[in-house]
Amino acid sequence: QKLCERPSGTWSGVCGNNNACKNQCINLEKARHGSCNYVFPAHK
Repeated sequence: QKLCERPSGTWSGVCGNNNACKNQCINLEKARHGSCNYVFPAHK
């Protein structure tokens, strides 16, 4: 399981196989991808 601990930070839960993290990053943070570290793509 991967934690969504990225600097953009509206999600503090666990990135599972569901779309919760993806949707929140895309919908609320205007991310291009579902990855929650879209602000710093090289920082994981």
